[in-house]
Amino acid sequence: MAFRFELIHHPGASEDYLEARAFFTEIDPGLAKLFDDDFRGALAGLASGRLATHLYSANSTFRWVKLRRFSHKIFFDPKDDETRFVLAIVSGKRHPSRLLRMLRKRGRA
Repeated sequence: MAFRFELIHHPGASEDYLEARAFFTEIDPGLAKLFDDDFRGALAGLASGRLATHLYSANSTFRWVKLRRFSHKIFFDPKDDETRFVLAIVSGKRHPSRLLRMLRKRGRA
């Protein structure tokens, strides 16, 4: 698969991933493996440009990719035609207003 975009991760996004993975590992190591597989697939889709959806909000440029078997989404900012800045990996069950505040704060960093 050819990768069209370079992915740059916000430090908070790495922490989000590690927290989610630790949560699933505590429940069942097999579940954590499925999470890893879905996460890698979503990142590959993001880097290739195949998978992406807009986050519909006033004046928002954030976009997201959903993991296939989990409620988690990878939120990113399309900085330019070559780069995607990964801002967060969070559960889709998080309240939208809290999520948007976090994304805007990380987008300025």
